[in-house]
Amino acid sequence: MKNNRALLLSIFLHGLLVASLIVGFTFNDTKMVFASTQVQPVNAVFIDAQKIADQKRQQQAEAQARRDQQLKQERARQERARQERLRKEKVAREQKAKEEADRKKREQERRREQERKRLEQAAKEEAEFQRRVKEEREKQLQFERELADQLKAEQQAIQAAQQQRVMTELQKYRSLIMQTIYQNLYIDDSAKSKECILSVKLASDGLVIDTRIIEGDPALCQAARTAVLRPATLPVSSDPAVFEQMKTIRLTVKPQ
Repeated sequence: MKNNRALLLSIFLHGLLVASLIVGFTFNDTKMVFASTQVQPVNAVFIDAQKIADQKRQQQAEAQARRDQQLKQERARQERARQERLRKEKVAREQKAKEEADRKKREQERRREQERKRLEQAAKEEAEFQRRVKEEREKQLQFERELADQLKAEQQAIQAAQQQRVMTELQKYRSLIMQTIYQNLYIDDSAKSKECILSVKLASDGLVIDTRIIEGDPALCQAARTAVLRPATLPVSSDPAVFEQMKTIRLTVKPQ
Protein backbone atom coordinates (compact mmCIF):
# COMPACT_ATOMS: atom_id res chain seq x y z
CA MET A 1 0.00 0.00 0.00
CA LYS A 2 2.83 2.47 0.82
CA ASN A 3 4.49 1.80 -2.57
CA ASN A 4 1.20 2.46 -4.37
CA ARG A 5 0.74 5.76 -2.53
CA ALA A 6 4.29 6.87 -3.41
CA LEU A 7 3.71 5.96 -7.03
CA LEU A 8 0.49 7.92 -7.18
CA LEU A 9 2.12 10.97 -5.47
CA SER A 10 5.02 10.83 -7.94
CA ILE A 11 2.65 10.71 -10.91
CA PHE A 12 0.59 13.57 -9.47
CA LEU A 13 3.70 15.78 -8.96
CA HIS A 14 4.98 15.06 -12.47
CA GLY A 15 1.55 15.89 -13.84
CA LEU A 16 1.63 19.28 -12.13
CA LEU A 17 5.09 19.86 -13.53
CA VAL A 18 3.97 19.08 -17.07
CA ALA A 19 0.95 21.35 -16.73
CA SER A 20 3.05 24.27 -15.52
CA LEU A 21 5.40 23.82 -18.43
CA ILE A 22 2.56 23.93 -20.95
CA VAL A 23 1.13 27.11 -19.42
CA GLY A 24 4.56 28.77 -19.38
CA PHE A 25 5.07 27.92 -23.04
CA THR A 26 1.83 29.59 -24.13
CA PHE A 27 2.03 32.97 -22.34
CA ASN A 28 5.75 33.70 -22.06
CA ASP A 29 7.33 36.00 -24.75
CA THR A 30 10.58 34.24 -24.62
CA LYS A 31 9.03 31.03 -25.77
CA MET A 32 11.90 29.68 -27.74
CA VAL A 33 14.40 30.48 -25.05
CA PHE A 34 12.37 28.71 -22.48
CA ALA A 35 11.59 25.93 -24.88
CA SER A 36 15.23 25.32 -25.50
CA THR A 37 16.01 25.58 -21.87
CA GLN A 38 13.15 23.12 -20.92
CA VAL A 39 14.14 20.25 -23.20
CA GLN A 40 16.14 18.52 -20.49
CA PRO A 41 13.32 18.55 -17.89
CA VAL A 42 10.90 16.94 -20.39
CA ASN A 43 13.36 14.18 -20.98
CA ALA A 44 13.63 13.72 -17.23
CA VAL A 45 9.85 13.32 -17.01
CA PHE A 46 9.91 10.44 -19.49
CA ILE A 47 12.78 8.82 -17.64
CA ASP A 48 10.92 9.07 -14.35
CA ALA A 49 7.77 7.55 -15.91
CA GLN A 50 9.80 4.60 -17.16
CA LYS A 51 11.28 4.18 -13.74
CA ILE A 52 7.81 4.43 -12.25
CA ALA A 53 6.57 1.76 -14.67
CA ASP A 54 9.53 -0.42 -13.80
CA GLN A 55 8.91 0.17 -10.12
CA LYS A 56 5.25 -0.65 -10.63
CA ARG A 57 6.12 -3.84 -12.48
CA GLN A 58 8.64 -4.67 -9.76
CA GLN A 59 6.08 -3.91 -7.11
CA GLN A 60 3.54 -6.03 -8.97
CA ALA A 61 6.10 -8.81 -9.28
CA GLU A 62 6.91 -8.49 -5.62
CA ALA A 63 3.21 -8.44 -4.81
CA GLN A 64 2.71 -11.49 -7.04
CA ALA A 65 5.67 -13.13 -5.36
CA ARG A 66 4.18 -12.32 -2.00
CA ARG A 67 0.83 -13.64 -3.16
CA ASP A 68 2.54 -16.75 -4.48
CA GLN A 69 4.41 -17.09 -1.23
CA GLN A 70 1.20 -16.56 0.71
CA LEU A 71 -0.56 -19.06 -1.57
CA LYS A 72 2.30 -21.48 -1.07
CA GLN A 73 2.15 -20.92 2.66
CA GLU A 74 -1.63 -21.31 2.57
CA ARG A 75 -1.35 -24.50 0.60
CA ALA A 76 1.33 -25.71 2.99
CA ARG A 77 -0.94 -24.77 5.91
CA GLN A 78 -3.88 -26.53 4.25
CA GLU A 79 -1.68 -29.59 3.61
CA ARG A 80 -0.54 -29.56 7.22
CA ALA A 81 -4.18 -29.20 8.28
CA ARG A 82 -5.13 -32.06 5.93
CA GLN A 83 -2.32 -34.21 7.25
CA GLU A 84 -3.32 -33.34 10.81
CA ARG A 85 -6.95 -34.14 9.98
CA LEU A 86 -5.88 -37.46 8.40
CA ARG A 87 -3.68 -38.18 11.41
CA LYS A 88 -6.54 -37.43 13.79
CA GLU A 89 -8.92 -39.52 11.67
CA LYS A 90 -6.39 -42.36 11.71
CA VAL A 91 -5.94 -42.00 15.46
CA ALA A 92 -9.72 -41.91 15.85
CA ARG A 93 -10.11 -45.03 13.67
CA GLU A 94 -7.36 -46.81 15.56
CA GLN A 95 -8.91 -45.75 18.86
CA LYS A 96 -12.32 -46.86 17.69
CA ALA A 97 -10.87 -50.17 16.46
CA LYS A 98 -9.05 -50.61 19.77
CA GLU A 99 -12.22 -49.81 21.71
CA GLU A 100 -14.17 -52.26 19.52
CA ALA A 101 -11.50 -54.93 20.03
CA ASP A 102 -11.54 -54.25 23.77
CA ARG A 103 -15.35 -54.43 23.76
CA LYS A 104 -15.28 -57.73 21.87
CA LYS A 105 -12.61 -59.05 24.21
CA ARG A 106 -14.66 -58.01 27.25
CA GLU A 107 -17.74 -59.57 25.67
CA GLN A 108 -15.87 -62.81 25.03
CA GLU A 109 -14.53 -62.81 28.57
CA ARG A 110 -18.03 -62.08 29.88
CA ARG A 111 -19.46 -64.94 27.83
CA ARG A 112 -16.66 -67.27 28.92
CA GLU A 113 -17.30 -66.30 32.54
CA GLN A 114 -21.03 -66.85 32.06
CA GLU A 115 -20.34 -70.24 30.47
CA ARG A 116 -17.93 -71.13 33.29
CA LYS A 117 -20.51 -70.15 35.90
CA ARG A 118 -23.22 -72.02 33.98
CA LEU A 119 -21.11 -75.16 33.81
CA GLU A 120 -20.12 -74.76 37.44
CA GLN A 121 -23.75 -74.33 38.43
CA ALA A 122 -24.74 -77.29 36.27
CA ALA A 123 -22.01 -79.38 37.90
CA LYS A 124 -23.21 -78.32 41.35
CA GLU A 125 -26.80 -79.12 40.43
CA GLU A 126 -25.75 -82.48 38.98
CA ALA A 127 -23.70 -83.24 42.09
CA GLU A 128 -26.62 -82.23 44.29
CA PHE A 129 -28.96 -84.35 42.18
CA GLN A 130 -26.63 -87.34 42.42
CA ARG A 131 -26.27 -86.77 46.15
CA ARG A 132 -30.04 -86.71 46.58
CA VAL A 133 -30.40 -89.80 44.37
CA LYS A 134 -27.75 -91.59 46.41
CA GLU A 135 -29.34 -90.45 49.65
CA GLU A 136 -32.78 -91.56 48.47
CA ARG A 137 -31.32 -94.88 47.29
CA GLU A 138 -29.63 -95.39 50.66
CA LYS A 139 -32.85 -94.48 52.43
CA GLN A 140 -34.74 -96.88 50.18
CA LEU A 141 -32.18 -99.62 50.79
CA GLN A 142 -32.27 -98.92 54.51
CA PHE A 143 -36.05 -99.02 54.43
CA GLU A 144 -35.97 -102.26 52.46
CA ARG A 145 -33.44 -103.75 54.89
CA GLU A 146 -35.49 -102.68 57.85
CA LEU A 147 -38.63 -103.95 56.17
CA ALA A 148 -36.88 -107.24 55.32
CA ASP A 149 -35.62 -107.50 58.89
CA GLN A 150 -39.08 -106.74 60.17
CA LEU A 151 -40.65 -109.26 57.81
CA LYS A 152 -38.00 -111.78 58.73
CA ALA A 153 -38.61 -111.18 62.40
CA GLU A 154 -42.34 -111.42 61.86
CA GLN A 155 -41.84 -114.55 59.78
CA GLN A 156 -39.60 -116.00 62.41
CA ALA A 157 -42.14 -115.11 65.04
CA ILE A 158 -44.87 -116.68 62.93
CA GLN A 159 -42.71 -119.73 62.33
CA ALA A 160 -41.85 -119.93 65.99
CA ALA A 161 -45.49 -119.60 66.89
CA GLN A 162 -46.36 -122.12 64.22
CA GLN A 163 -43.63 -124.43 65.42
CA GLN A 164 -44.79 -123.99 68.95
CA ARG A 165 -48.32 -124.70 67.87
CA VAL A 166 -47.19 -127.72 65.86
CA MET A 167 -45.08 -129.01 68.71
CA THR A 168 -47.95 -128.47 71.08
CA GLU A 169 -50.30 -130.26 68.71
CA LEU A 170 -47.71 -132.94 68.08
CA GLN A 171 -47.24 -133.44 71.78
CA LYS A 172 -50.97 -133.56 72.18
CA TYR A 173 -51.45 -136.25 69.52
CA ARG A 174 -48.37 -138.12 70.70
CA SER A 175 -50.00 -138.29 74.12
CA LEU A 176 -53.32 -139.43 72.56
CA ILE A 177 -51.53 -142.14 70.56
CA MET A 178 -49.64 -143.31 73.64
CA GLN A 179 -52.89 -143.33 75.58
CA THR A 180 -54.49 -145.48 72.86
CA ILE A 181 -51.52 -147.86 72.86
CA TYR A 182 -51.58 -148.25 76.65
CA GLN A 183 -55.33 -148.91 76.49
CA ASN A 184 -54.69 -151.76 74.04
CA LEU A 185 -51.46 -153.05 75.66
CA TYR A 186 -51.80 -156.39 77.45
CA ILE A 187 -48.71 -157.48 79.40
CA ASP A 188 -47.90 -159.38 82.57
CA ASP A 189 -46.12 -157.90 85.54
CA SER A 190 -42.74 -159.12 84.29
CA ALA A 191 -42.90 -156.62 81.37
CA LYS A 192 -43.38 -153.66 83.62
CA SER A 193 -40.44 -151.28 84.01
CA LYS A 194 -39.14 -152.48 80.68
CA GLU A 195 -38.91 -150.41 77.51
CA CYS A 196 -39.54 -150.65 73.78
CA ILE A 197 -39.02 -148.13 71.01
CA LEU A 198 -41.25 -148.34 67.93
CA SER A 199 -41.40 -146.44 64.61
CA VAL A 200 -44.97 -146.03 63.40
CA LYS A 201 -45.92 -144.78 59.93
CA LEU A 202 -49.42 -143.30 59.70
CA ALA A 203 -51.81 -142.28 56.97
CA SER A 204 -53.57 -138.90 57.10
CA ASP A 205 -56.72 -140.56 58.45
CA GLY A 206 -54.81 -142.26 61.27
CA LEU A 207 -54.51 -145.65 59.63
CA VAL A 208 -51.29 -147.43 60.62
CA ILE A 209 -49.33 -148.11 57.45
CA ASP A 210 -46.29 -149.71 59.05
CA THR A 211 -44.80 -150.51 62.45
CA ARG A 212 -41.19 -151.35 63.10
CA ILE A 213 -39.46 -152.34 66.30
CA ILE A 214 -36.32 -150.30 66.76
CA GLU A 215 -35.10 -151.68 70.07
CA GLY A 216 -36.24 -152.88 73.47
CA ASP A 217 -37.55 -155.90 75.33
CA PRO A 218 -38.79 -158.41 72.75
CA ALA A 219 -41.88 -159.42 74.66
CA LEU A 220 -42.84 -155.85 75.43
CA CYS A 221 -42.10 -154.77 71.86
CA GLN A 222 -44.34 -157.51 70.46
CA ALA A 223 -47.14 -156.56 72.82
CA ALA A 224 -46.67 -152.88 71.98
CA ARG A 225 -46.75 -153.54 68.25
CA THR A 226 -49.98 -155.51 68.68
CA ALA A 227 -51.42 -152.61 70.73
CA VAL A 228 -50.59 -150.20 67.87
CA LEU A 229 -52.31 -152.34 65.28
CA ARG A 230 -55.34 -153.30 67.38
CA PRO A 231 -57.39 -150.08 66.89
CA ALA A 232 -58.63 -149.27 63.37
CA THR A 233 -56.86 -145.92 63.46
CA LEU A 234 -54.73 -143.84 65.75
CA PRO A 235 -55.47 -140.22 66.64
CA VAL A 236 -53.89 -137.81 64.07
CA SER A 237 -54.16 -134.07 63.51
CA SER A 238 -56.07 -132.69 60.54
CA ASP A 239 -53.56 -129.85 60.37
CA PRO A 240 -51.13 -130.67 57.51
CA ALA A 241 -48.22 -129.03 59.32
CA VAL A 242 -48.83 -131.12 62.41
CA PHE A 243 -49.44 -134.30 60.44
CA GLU A 244 -46.21 -133.72 58.48
CA GLN A 245 -44.35 -134.02 61.78
CA MET A 246 -46.20 -137.12 62.90
CA LYS A 247 -46.73 -139.21 59.80
CA THR A 248 -43.64 -141.14 60.84
CA ILE A 249 -43.56 -141.02 64.60
CA ARG A 250 -41.08 -142.54 67.05
CA LEU A 251 -42.75 -143.90 70.20
CA THR A 252 -41.24 -145.11 73.45
CA VAL A 253 -43.43 -147.63 75.26
CA LYS A 254 -42.53 -147.95 78.96
CA PRO A 255 -45.36 -149.36 81.10
CA GLN A 256 -45.46 -148.45 84.78
